[in-house]
Order: sequence, then C-alpha cells, then structure tokens
Amino acid sequence: MNGKLKGIYVWGLIGILTMITIVSACKYTFNNLSYNKAQFEFTVWADTLQDSLLWGIPIVRVSDREATKASMVLLQNKEQLIPFRQLKNHRFHVLTLGDELPRFEEYLNYYSSFSSEQTNLVQKLNTMDYGIYNTVVIALNNPTETTQNIKKFLLEINKLTTVVLVNFNDYDAIKPYVQFPTILQAHNKSLISQEISAQALFGGLPLIGDVPEDVLVDLGLKDRFNTETQRLGYTFPEYVGISSDSLAKISRIIQEGIDNFAMPGAQVLVAKEGQVIFHEAFGYHTYSRKKPVRKSDIYDLASITKVASTTLATMKLMEEDKISLDESLATYFSDPTYTPGIKKVYDTIPKLDYLAFLDSVKKDTSILELPQIDTLDFEDSLYLVGRWVIPPKTRMKSKVFDVKLKELLTHTSGLQATLPILPYQRKVYGNLYSNTSSQEYTVPVASGLYLNENYLDSLWNTAKGLRVRKDSNAYQYSCVNMVLMQRVIDSVNQQTISDYVHENFYQELGMQTMGYNPLEIFSRDKLVPTSTDRWRGQLLCGTVHDPTAALMGGVSGNAGLFSNANDLAILGQMLLNKGKYGGKQYLSEETVDLFTSRQRGHRAYGFDMPPRTHRYIVAESAPYSTYGHTGFTGTAFWVDPENDLVFIFLSNRVHPSEKNFKINELRIRQRVQQVIYDALEVPHRIVPSEKKAKARKRMLASS
Repeated sequence: MNGKLKGIYVWGLIGILTMITIVSACKYTFNNLSYNKAQFEFTVWADTLQDSLLWGIPIVRVSDREATKASMVLLQNKEQLIPFRQLKNHRFHVLTLGDELPRFEEYLNYYSSFSSEQTNLVQKLNTMDYGIYNTVVIALNNPTETTQNIKKFLLEINKLTTVVLVNFNDYDAIKPYVQFPTILQAHNKSLISQEISAQALFGGLPLIGDVPEDVLVDLGLKDRFNTETQRLGYTFPEYVGISSDSLAKISRIIQEGIDNFAMPGAQVLVAKEGQVIFHEAFGYHTYSRKKPVRKSDIYDLASITKVASTTLATMKLMEEDKISLDESLATYFSDPTYTPGIKKVYDTIPKLDYLAFLDSVKKDTSILELPQIDTLDFEDSLYLVGRWVIPPKTRMKSKVFDVKLKELLTHTSGLQATLPILPYQRKVYGNLYSNTSSQEYTVPVASGLYLNENYLDSLWNTAKGLRVRKDSNAYQYSCVNMVLMQRVIDSVNQQTISDYVHENFYQELGMQTMGYNPLEIFSRDKLVPTSTDRWRGQLLCGTVHDPTAALMGGVSGNAGLFSNANDLAILGQMLLNKGKYGGKQYLSEETVDLFTSRQRGHRAYGFDMPPRTHRYIVAESAPYSTYGHTGFTGTAFWVDPENDLVFIFLSNRVHPSEKNFKINELRIRQRVQQVIYDALEVPHRIVPSEKKAKARKRMLASS
C-alpha cells in the first residue's frame, strides 16, 4: 500500500471511529432518559455537530448535560421555595443520607454558605439540632437506613424548619416522602447530575423536565413544577457555542506571566450569557510555591472597590432620592469648614546632597531626634530637611465642599490624586501608632499596628483643606474623589459603607467573600498576600494594600474591598441583568443605564470605559460600551453588555514589591481578555489614529 492510500485509509478509519463515538454517545444518552424521549431535542449540540463532525468529546459533554437537565424534575414546590430567593441572613444546612456527594456541595457553595454532614444512621442524629437553620436540604443517595426511620426523622425536622428533599435515586425511592412540600428529583448521582441539581436549587438553570403520566399517577401527583433562570449557571464553553480549545490560550498566557514573575498566581472567570464557561485558579499565593491558589481564595481588589462598593452604594442612594449627583458636597455636611493643619517650614538649607546630609547628622545627631524635624526622600538622591509648625487655629471655608458629586464620580473635581499621607507613613508623630489595640488605638492599619483614632479627624480635616484646581473640569484620576464620596454615603446613611453594601447587596446576592477587613471573618489560609510593606514593616495578608484605606481602618471609598472571582462575577451579572439577580431587582434599569453610560472621555459615573482615541487596559476587541475597573494590585473587572460577557481577573502582581509592573509590560490582563473575543470572532476596535493611517494607506495605494 503506497503512502497516499495509507493516509486515506487512516483518515477514513478515524472518521468512522469518530462517528461511532458520536452515535454511541447519543444512543447512551437517549437510553438513559426516563421520560418523553421522542420529544426531547438536543438543539445545542445538534448545531455544534453541523459545525464540526470531529468534536466528538464536546458533543458528548453537551448532550449528556442536556439529557441530565431534561430529566431533572421539580416534583413538589408547594411553597414556591425553589429557586431559593431570600439569602440574606439565611442559614442553610445540607444533610446527605447515604454516600457522599462532594460535587453537589461544591456547586452549592457557589451560591451560598452552608454547613453539611453525611451519615447513614439517622437514629444517632438529634433532631433538635436542626432548628437553628432556616432550610435543611436532605440529599437521598442510596441510604442504608430503613425508610421508616428516615421518614420519622424527616417529619420531626420538618416541624422545626423547612425541609427540601433532593433524590439522587430512582422514582421509587421518593414514594414514601411525596407528602413533603419541596422535592427535586435528580437524574442520578453522576457528577453532572450533582452539579445541575445544585444549580437548579438556586436558579442557575431552569427546571423544565417532564414526567411520564404513569409515573405521576404512581406517585400520587398531578403535575410537576417549572422554574426560570435567576442566577449565574456553571457550564463549559461549548454550551454557549465556544470551543474549549479556543480558551486554552488563557492558561498559557497566565503561565507566561507566572514564569516571568509578573505575579505568583491568579484567578480568571468568564461568564457568557449568564453561564460561567471558564473559572480557573493558577499558580501559588507567593513565589515560595507552598500554597496553590484555589478558586475560593480571596484577593485584595484595590480600586475595583470604587465600583463594587462606592459606586454601587451611590446608585442605590440616588434611586432612593437620598442624594443627587447635581448637588455639591456641602449639601450633605453641616459644617463645610476646616482648620488649617500643620505646615512645613524649611530650614535655612532646604536641599542637601545625601552625603552632605549624612555629614550634618554626624556633626549634630540631635537633628533626627527632634520631633519637629522631618526628613523626606527627594528624587532618590536629595533630602529635604524641615520642621513642622502649627498655625493659629482659625476656621476657614473649604473649597472642597463646592465640588459636585457627579464631578467626584467622573474624576473632574480638580482634586489631587491622593491624600497627603506621607507624614502618617513616616510616623512623624510620637503617639501616632501602637503595637497593641486599646481604647485610644483602635484603628488597625496592619497586623499588630494600630492608629490613634484621634488622627482620623486630622486626616478628614486634611482632605477638607485640599486645593481645588481652577480648571476643575479637567480630568484627573483621583482616589480622593471616592474617599469623599464614601464620606457622603456614610453621612447620609449614618452607618459605614462597609455595613451598607453588605446589608443591601452582598448578603442577599449570595456573596460569601466580598467585603472589607476579611481577617475579621476568614483565616489567613484563604487570603492571598500582597506587598512586603516598608511603612508597616510586614508582608500584608488580609490587610488592605492601599495606604489611604489602611489609615481609615481598611474601610474606604477608594480601596479596601476583598473578594474571590466568583463573588465579583455575581455583581457583574447583576449589572448585566440591569439590576436584577436571584429574582430581586436591586437597582432599576434606568439607574444602571445612567451609571454605565459614557459621561466624559473614558469615564462613566464611577465606572471606567474603553477610550475612543487610544488603546487602553482592556482587550483590543472590547466594545466601547464595556464598563468596569482595574485595581493596582493586579485585578480587572469588565462587563460587556454588547456580547453578554463578564470578565474577572484577580492577581497579586504587587507581591512581593509594588514596583513590579511586569503584568502591564506583558499586557497579561488585556491578552487574557482578548482570548475570549478571539473565540467569539469579535474584531478589534479601530481608534481614530488607526483610521487615519488606514485611510492614508488606501489613498497611497490607489494613487
């Protein structure tokens, strides 16, 4: 047999084997459907099949998933409990009777926190222990306990709390329990069945499965119940028409970043059409490579706080007519004045060469011992020597209070980029910090380091005394803007922004990690470290990296928020849904549209957007309607309404030093995001300069 015929023979054999695989998979799937086989159509994978006959494995995965979804049936839902809606202050418990169901619990954890246990001996359980829970999910998975004992146990629990039954066995196993008001019949105990049943309970996918009439009669039921999608679902790329292979480049780009020390690890999440199609953790917490990054680990979001907390709270308060974007800061504060703070008056020799300065110190070491003397780095080679003087305590009108809220949100206030916090970082004041907390030292700025709470007023007074540029309409990205916006929110609500967003958004949305000061709730094992901080003298882990936010006790409008990728994706999907999630309207469509619309340049109200004039920190194919924000620690949060996408990138690129900007040099975040658009075949944006270049090129070609 010559080479050509041999090649034809080999490829023909591969084609036959592929078709056998597909047919066998389809036959297996149809044979495992317990109902209505003729009416069910695998529309998703059928379309995929037309595109490529060689995608045997993805087709099998999609068809298996669709078959499992179709066989998932909500037999009872008398109290309309499923999908779960009220998650705020809800206490879930999962009790597995029989074999363990690890994937079931894993996927439940994407939606809400819960406690769990597994047993075969219900007689050893104390029914009174379950009264502390709002809902107890009972998963039946081939229990060896007698039906009589299980039924008695369930009836006793049902008197104390709400019981939801999920049956991973056949229909016969649920017969003794059909009187319970909420019953979900799973397809089987396969991994896919466990995943889908968990999502179905929380509305991650719809329940539309049917039941043969004879089965309903046998169970003594009249009909089954349908539900609609209300929250994020979790699937694979083929389900939304994207090849898994096309997203494989994400892993290669992340590994390139890790290999080049751009960051020690990362989390990446992509949601398309309300379905999470990519969610992976990469690398390690640190370069010591001792602790791998998990999908549940928590990162410092840095400036994403500006949109995920401050802007979010502003949106709701505006809806409730508690604030107006056209009003000035003075509207929300009773005393728009400030007391001029300490100022620096330089000595007779304001600038000294570094070596000359050292010589001066040798001659008079008392220079550094005097509390009124300050030494500051200047361009890495010079020192400024000055003393602090306190002027008379006169009260002056603050120009800061003339700034409008919308100017804060669009960064056109005319305020400087950051608060002047250098004196706090240099520890100028002798009683500024303490290594132990006390009645006076209550503000945690790092582990074992507490700020004197009296200086919070000084910091606020400093903010009120800042200079406002006359050309206040000019764009200047400023953390001060969001610090002031947070002050408005706290003043209007008479509570901290931390409590406000937690109670009004995070809890009810089912977020388990998003919040400020995570060390108050989580162990360090779940927290990813950031920098080795010179000022605070330690590796920061669970303590906010941003120094301004740290001086405010970790709760600020510009930074301080922590989260994992999944929780941040929930927020993105809520915004993509025009304010609705989990069956609840958190924000009106009009409010979401207003805040995510371009206001000036590349800024919306609080949100960042791709500029029209040049390349930016988003993928080159991200539409101009994309909105979100990035974070200094190496994070990104982008929502694309045009392509129904949510993109999350979390890393700790500032570890161990914030001077490491390789993540930007290698364009890791942009390139990872671009992989998604390449998979969707979305063309690059063309900025005006490129349009002119192309027009000129065409003109020259035609001449």
